[in-house]
Amino acid sequence: MTLGRMSVMLMAAMAFGGTRVAADLKVGDLAPPLKIKEWVRGDAVNLAKDAAKKIHMVEFWATWCPPCKASVPLLTKFQKKHAKDLVIIGVTDPDPYRNSPTEIKQFVKEQGTNMVYTVALDDNGATSKAYLPSDAVGIPYAYLVGRDGRVVWEGSPLDPALETVIPEIIAGTFDVAKAKAAANVEQAVGKLFQTAEQAYQMGRMEDVWKLMLDILKADPANEQAMQLLTGLYASEPKKAEEFNAAVRGHIAKNKSNARAMHLLAATLCGNDDYASRTPDLALDAAKAAYETSKESWAIEIYARALYQVGNLDRAISLQQEAVSAATDGDRAGVQGVLDYYQLCKKLQSSTN
Repeated sequence: MTLGRMSVMLMAAMAFGGTRVAADLKVGDLAPPLKIKEWVRGDAVNLAKDAAKKIHMVEFWATWCPPCKASVPLLTKFQKKHAKDLVIIGVTDPDPYRNSPTEIKQFVKEQGTNMVYTVALDDNGATSKAYLPSDAVGIPYAYLVGRDGRVVWEGSPLDPALETVIPEIIAGTFDVAKAKAAANVEQAVGKLFQTAEQAYQMGRMEDVWKLMLDILKADPANEQAMQLLTGLYASEPKKAEEFNAAVRGHIAKNKSNARAMHLLAATLCGNDDYASRTPDLALDAAKAAYETSKESWAIEIYARALYQVGNLDRAISLQQEAVSAATDGDRAGVQGVLDYYQLCKKLQSSTN
């Protein structure tokens, strides 16, 4: 990993992923009223009066934001799927230079049936300030408001977790306390990433290293932190012993966290600097993921780690297990990997 890519990842961790650095509005708080200058699409929404009828998503976006554009079809899918129980409001703060009312209305018109949820123009930033008081908040960013009028979830509308979060909130089975704890961790991690970006800009790479370790302590399955830590090690081979110790400690502490172990193994298996690869650590992490979860992704990463150390027979056996455990949507991709392993085995036999 180049240092330039490292900087991009640090900024992406703070902005693209919607990481919060500081905020007043938290999960469990009453949702502020929507102060809207103009309703561009859909009916006006009064959270105080309408909250009890349905759950609401208040999503912040802009026409100049590529991830916001990517979220439009996803939000439309959610709105259509949960039409009886969910109202999505896309709020955007007009900017005369790159997000003017004319540009916004033209964008909505061009989207047509690709954007079927409610769209509103903020009233001089009043709603954005009430929900997004931090200038370090990346968009798109969304808040889900329960039928009691309180925020029950916050994060990026691109978060895959919404596939299960929304139905759980509708059903009344969503664990708000857990979501609140997760949001607190996200905010703490956001502050650490911000500090890491500042340290990077000042050339204090040792501080960046320590901050990545701190992030992984707070959030063991943080993908950006693990990739950045591995990238730092690849660019500083002298850190081999320290990296090995840190990763072994991470495995020992989090071996029952299948997602964290899967992430670690995938990161190590994907390290494109072969001189700094650590197949032994990748294998240990992948085995821990497999021993904790028998979902397809956990089985598959163990198969991949075994394949990389040359144990083709065991890799094929596990990949077959992964195919059986895969969902319909994932099975073709998992089968493709199995086909590749089997082809490698065939070629191995023919060249002996």
